[in-house]
Amino acid sequence: MSDSLIIRKGSVLNFSATLVAVLFFAVVLLGTLSAVLPAFGYFPALGMSSLSLKSWGQLWETPGLAEMLWLSFFSGAGATLVSMLLALALVSAAWGSRFWHQAERWLSPIMATPHVALSVGLMFLIMPSGMIVRGLSPFVDWQGPPDWHTVQDPWALSLMALLILKETPFLILMLMVSIRQLPVREILRTGAGLGYQSWTLWVKLIWPQLYARTRLSMLTVLVFSLSVVDIALVLGPATPPTFAVQVLNWFQNPDLEFQSLASAGSVLLLILVLLTIAIIVSFEKAAKKLCRRWLTSGQRGVAGGFWAGFSIISWKLLLGVFTGSALMLLLWSFAWRWRFPSIFPQSWSLRGWERAWPRLVEPLEMALLIASVSAFLALLVSILILEAGRNSQKVSPHMEKVHRLISRAMYLPLLLPQLTFLFGIQVWLIRSGTEGHWLSVSLMHLLFVLPYCYLSLSGPWRHYDERQTAQALLLSGSPARAFFQVKCLILLKPILASFALGFAVSIAQYLPTLFAGAGRVVTVTTETVALASGGNRKVMAVYALVQMLLPMLMYGLMMLLSAWRVTGWRLRKRWV
Repeated sequence: MSDSLIIRKGSVLNFSATLVAVLFFAVVLLGTLSAVLPAFGYFPALGMSSLSLKSWGQLWETPGLAEMLWLSFFSGAGATLVSMLLALALVSAAWGSRFWHQAERWLSPIMATPHVALSVGLMFLIMPSGMIVRGLSPFVDWQGPPDWHTVQDPWALSLMALLILKETPFLILMLMVSIRQLPVREILRTGAGLGYQSWTLWVKLIWPQLYARTRLSMLTVLVFSLSVVDIALVLGPATPPTFAVQVLNWFQNPDLEFQSLASAGSVLLLILVLLTIAIIVSFEKAAKKLCRRWLTSGQRGVAGGFWAGFSIISWKLLLGVFTGSALMLLLWSFAWRWRFPSIFPQSWSLRGWERAWPRLVEPLEMALLIASVSAFLALLVSILILEAGRNSQKVSPHMEKVHRLISRAMYLPLLLPQLTFLFGIQVWLIRSGTEGHWLSVSLMHLLFVLPYCYLSLSGPWRHYDERQTAQALLLSGSPARAFFQVKCLILLKPILASFALGFAVSIAQYLPTLFAGAGRVVTVTTETVALASGGNRKVMAVYALVQMLLPMLMYGLMMLLSAWRVTGWRLRKRWV
């Protein structure tokens, strides 16, 4: 490759570094700062120009504050811990078996399903008049729904169940990516020769390495679980709610004096996240000291078959709950009369769709527009950064350090509670007069879509053999043709998969749409959450089902485009 081309790529890298730094560091940190200052009484827009701790005094006097913080910590940390253990156990039990390929097939539909849609389906499944109770009613002679708190229970167990159901597949995927970098077969073969059980080798030798490689992904899940709002509105406890829901209620209060209280709450939520991460780090250090003797004790292990079987059963249960939740949305969207304790509806009708569709068209169009734009922009930025980073080492060591910084900066919006910095960004949108526009919402979504697009595309891009581009450059003499007609075609499948993932992430965004849209931009997600507090299950099921189908249809379309192409009005199978 010529020196001029390397210099040109170095210039692209500088542009990419500036773009990402502005987008992530400046926007996120400026938004966080704009939310922190009102927490200490500095909010010139409301006439508060001196620092004070008045809002913190109001915060400490909030009834049930300790319980709300405990519910957030218990549900978030508990769900993250269980999800990580289940993911590690399943990967260990499924390695080299048919369940490994089954897990790979199921990961995409589960991950593509938005949290809100899945939470509505789970609610229909576990509520006192849900399918589980209906199935048990013939055996216990229930003539009416039992007085159970299975939805919005005071212990946040239903919220934890949904988080485990949704986040375990994500962690499994991250573990599957990391495990390819480890000599698993050699470790198991050597250990078996020394008389160790397979399960013991996984726990003692492979789990610590996998955990170290997926620790950042686990922390991302932890931050999301501690600060989640949308599914907590559907499944979480109501009196009192989780702390993130309470902070959102303060932000939405029409009394402007509550804005300082909400800002203090968002800062306290950030402190809760940091303290939880500190607890995990302390637990890791303690576990290293406590388990050191056990790791070197020479015990070969017992009951490995039991734990492997338990892991497979847990995976099947997870798939069963996911399938049942999706089926509930389908049944309720077409049901007309469904009395308890009947297993199936007495009558079917399209009236639910007829009622919902006129009001669904606008949110559907807006969701498609915002998701497509944000996913496309995220894909372009990801390709730009990855392509520029290919030769960063050849340009200079400084450029390589910049690229590493950019890669780490991708996770910044995922490692902060959304409420902590979205309010600050909203303040700047109001000042600039851009609040309530679909493009502002798309750019807000980009903060959360870009990390996932970059993460999914970085592996295939870095493993691409650059000799193929060099050969194409020799034959064509055009860097653009070599890039688009060779490299992009070879990497077409991961490119389209990255777009579909970004589309799915954007469809699921609730708080970014709420803050940037200012109530004037509504999507299927915001409408589904609003309907979740109502009593019309049929309309709610229609909205949730549409939200669930959008990412799945996009995944299907991208798979079709990656496998076939249109030539002369005829479909032809792609060979690259």
